[in-house]
Amino acid sequence: MKSVSIPGANGSIHGACPQGVEASLSNRVELTARALIRNERGSILLVRSKNSADCLWQMPGRQIRRGESCAMSIVRCLHDDLGILAWPVSAVFINDQLDDVAGHHVLSITYAVSIISGELGVTASGQLDEARWFPVNQPPEGVADETVSALRSRELIMFNAC
Repeated sequence: MKSVSIPGANGSIHGACPQGVEASLSNRVELTARALIRNERGSILLVRSKNSADCLWQMPGRQIRRGESCAMSIVRCLHDDLGILAWPVSAVFINDQLDDVAGHHVLSITYAVSIISGELGVTASGQLDEARWFPVNQPPEGVADETVSALRSRELIMFNAC
């Protein structure tokens, strides 16, 4: 393993890269934004994507386009895929991982989102097969690991979207 040391404000962060991972990864970073949406009963909205090989339930969201902010990516995705106008309120989870299979770095930011207007439904122009509300304590079978981790997060990170 290759050891890494990152200087920080309160000292250094030390860690290790698994052997061979560094050479197999490209410099490509896939940046994705996801939305944690709760309704008035506290249920969460999960979706299944047409583009997902494993058909797992996950929070709505997509890869961020070049020149697009994370917040605007969420606004666009929710409007295009679900027909709603929504705005990210706070960041709730950051997933940072190395994808050995695809050979790149994946960074995904999950935002708590407030619905401003619109009737929720899967749109014909979207990339989703299904969208459903689930009680937080009764998620469906086949939930993406990132979604499970985000739902366990208890911290809110305020952010400024420009």
